[in-house]
Amino acid sequence: MRQVEELAAENLASLNERWNLLNPRKRWGSLPASLHFLSCHCSRQPRFRLSPEQFKTRHEEMTVDEVMFSLSWASSTSKYTSFNNTSSAQHSVVWLEQRRAQYCVGDTLNVLAEMGNYAGQPKANGGDFIVARIHSPKLQACASGDVTDLLNGFYRVRFHLFWPGEVQVSVRLIHSSEAVDVLRRDWKKDYTKISHRGTFKVGRKQETTPCALRLDSDRALCEYRKKEDGEYYACYRPQTLPCNSLAIMRAFSYKGPNLTKEDTQLLAKWLPSFCQADPFFSAAAITRCLKGKILYILGDSTARQWLQYLTRKVKGLRIVSGSRFQSYLAVHARNNITVRWMKHNHPWNSNFASNVKAATIPEVLDSIAVGGRQKDAIVVIGIGQHFRPFPPEVFIRRLQSIRRAILRLQARSHEARVVIKLENNLEFKSPMITVSDWYGHMQNLAQRKVFEGMKVAVVDAWDMTVAASSFSVHPNQVVVYNQVALALSYSCL
Repeated sequence: MRQVEELAAENLASLNERWNLLNPRKRWGSLPASLHFLSCHCSRQPRFRLSPEQFKTRHEEMTVDEVMFSLSWASSTSKYTSFNNTSSAQHSVVWLEQRRAQYCVGDTLNVLAEMGNYAGQPKANGGDFIVARIHSPKLQACASGDVTDLLNGFYRVRFHLFWPGEVQVSVRLIHSSEAVDVLRRDWKKDYTKISHRGTFKVGRKQETTPCALRLDSDRALCEYRKKEDGEYYACYRPQTLPCNSLAIMRAFSYKGPNLTKEDTQLLAKWLPSFCQADPFFSAAAITRCLKGKILYILGDSTARQWLQYLTRKVKGLRIVSGSRFQSYLAVHARNNITVRWMKHNHPWNSNFASNVKAATIPEVLDSIAVGGRQKDAIVVIGIGQHFRPFPPEVFIRRLQSIRRAILRLQARSHEARVVIKLENNLEFKSPMITVSDWYGHMQNLAQRKVFEGMKVAVVDAWDMTVAASSFSVHPNQVVVYNQVALALSYSCL
């Protein structure tokens, strides 16, 4: 059965309805850049020029338990008895709330979704995972909606109307509340969805043993722990080589948790459609922004896409060293531009060999010197995808160590600018129990909570990929254009 469905059956005609919007003579440039959409210019943002006192965060660092407690999600109040009692897009209804004859740019369009189950009965509880967007295919414009769970089977979706013309509304059920219960139950305790093997090397001799974030202690362990941030992983001790000879780690998909037939049915998959949008940031503007600067892009392959886009977009910016499995260095000699991408450290959700001794993100941030050219450093941090298979405390601890390093950087250099890139959404063909978008959504909430009150800019990549209906861990260049452009608008305008 489909668990990722458009709420667009024949009985949902209102979903495909188009509404004419009047243009009240507002221009794109007058709209705030913090509301992300894919067909407009960002407004000017203030540069990061603050007094030392202003760099002090308004919020004390939260504990792991406090962050986890803040990631609340409504659970299904009724015990699972039958698939027919679970949420069904085909038996749900969407309609305009307080419908008006006409709408203007800048207005809010409110839509109500009433969830039904496969038996055709209305649901009385919340907890479904829903995403929504408005789009105008002819204008190549789209924006995501804000979903509020009313906890009674109803969901209110608020859309900001950014452009004049006709719009189409799309509401999509990603996971039923019953499926979310399965994900949440597994997410908080399962460390085994991804297995790792570490290779220890001394000269020409090497040995390989299993590694994990948690290991049974029936055998001798090599334990790797950082006291200052609480992060931990371990490998079974090799027969002859020392623990400090661990050099390479590979990840492998494990068979995963023992799901019941009902669990598997709840987490079924479906493939979506796609929306295109035009780029709006020129090569000349990018060059002016980055001239004389160092751009650090730290994170996973979705962050690496930014460097790859820049080298294609900006003539003369070339990769001079590195590999896509660890790091890249790109240089534009004439304009004195340096772009570095560095892969984040363990854990990873891929079987490529990764250097466990490479610098961590906090170590890179601590290495940025004060004064000289480094004062013009721009730092982009984008992590999350490789943490989805693991309990949330693993990701939160990593965020906290990055948070502390950002504060140290900002205390040394008031000119340094930091951008946090949230996660993209993922393909529906991906294994839901391991890397569901619900995990990504919750991790994005954790990022907002951990970095709350700090002087960092946030690029809501999730919002952009939902608006574009891309559902791809590596979205196309149109989406990447917009992510990069928004980040640079925070840094250079």
